[in-house]
Amino acid sequence: MKANVNQDFEKIVDMDFEKSAVPLDARKSFWSITIVWLGFVFVITSMMTGGGLASGLSFSEIIFAIAIGNIFLSVIAIAIANMASKTGLSFALITRYTFGNKGSKIATLFVPIVNIGWYTIQAATYGNFIASVLNIEGAGELVILFLSAIVMGIFAFSGIKAITILGYVAIPAIIFLSIGTAIKSGMIAGWDTIINCVPKDSMSVVNGVTIVIGTWILSTATCIADTMRFAKNRKEAMLSACVGLLGGNSLLILCGAIAGIGMEDSDLTAVLLKLGLVVPSLILMTTNIFTTNAANLYSSSLNLANSFRTDRKKIIAIVLVISGLLCLTRPYNIDMLFKFLNLLGVIVPPLAGIILSNYYIINKGEYPDLDSEEIKEWDFTPWISWAIALVIVKLLEGVAKGGSAMNGIFGLPALNGIIAGFLLYTLIAKVFVKRSIL
Repeated sequence: MKANVNQDFEKIVDMDFEKSAVPLDARKSFWSITIVWLGFVFVITSMMTGGGLASGLSFSEIIFAIAIGNIFLSVIAIAIANMASKTGLSFALITRYTFGNKGSKIATLFVPIVNIGWYTIQAATYGNFIASVLNIEGAGELVILFLSAIVMGIFAFSGIKAITILGYVAIPAIIFLSIGTAIKSGMIAGWDTIINCVPKDSMSVVNGVTIVIGTWILSTATCIADTMRFAKNRKEAMLSACVGLLGGNSLLILCGAIAGIGMEDSDLTAVLLKLGLVVPSLILMTTNIFTTNAANLYSSSLNLANSFRTDRKKIIAIVLVISGLLCLTRPYNIDMLFKFLNLLGVIVPPLAGIILSNYYIINKGEYPDLDSEEIKEWDFTPWISWAIALVIVKLLEGVAKGGSAMNGIFGLPALNGIIAGFLLYTLIAKVFVKRSIL
């Protein structure tokens, strides 16, 4: 009787299904999951990315980089969304099938560590904007930076329902103000100037595509599963994934690029203030960053809850304090953002390839129950595959820098990483492991 009471209580408490698959009767509508995903994707750093691309690429090259980068992201997103919707599992639970019950604790620890860095950069960007508007510097700015990280975590405590409500309120404002910022920048500089811009710095198109991929490769390869597991069916999950990236991410990067060209500044905070849009820009920054960071922290809490086998809300409280302290280092400058995006674009893709191989090739699109004895405690195959894949990506990066035609083939670390991770894991799991060579 006591065991049954505990199980019933756990079901009531676990409304976000941290430890189990989302049942069909708890699935959300297409628009609900799309709003959450758009809220995740609509982030000010995507506009900053557009501004950064504008300093090194022509307008036509920017359009090309945005299109190719987001098509690539959408392919990965579709594969992960299909898996998450069919299984109803969060990314943290999915990794148990690949890395083992205990091994997944380490694998899912890696993702939130990177996510916390992403969360912190966005919180610091918002705090810096508020400090700039209020003309506060020094210790006062540091206080604002710290509080920005803390306040943004409120919605994540209430789970997917609160994040959905936030999205319904914020998304229309983000779309309207992002487009408005781009239009006003174009009117000030002249649309001929925008379209025929000559970049001040030199950036290869391949590097531009890699940076676009870097904006959402982590969430596309991992965190999207935490949203799409709530989809009623696989078709809606895959369509929602594409709307967020091909529609949302492309729009924000393009708006950021136009604003960057028109105002001759890749620092979006400075651009918004130059335009004199203090109140509208405050609304844009608030809705934009809050929706993304709420979903970001929610996903991180699920992963860390799996790693430490503890309550999600306790994890959130600890993460907020850590992020607040990290914000004191002022990690909001554009150079740090681009270094971070490039790093993500290299390290994370092999993980996506490995998980996709495990589901679609090794397990043929079917996973056993979470309590199945088929799931190992540890599996070193994915770790070996990941390590070798990173070495291969680094070697191909060296080939691409040679300046030959190979640059166009091997110049995309993210693509190289996913393919290498997918092929290596498939090879090792099907050939070497089955023959007991490893």
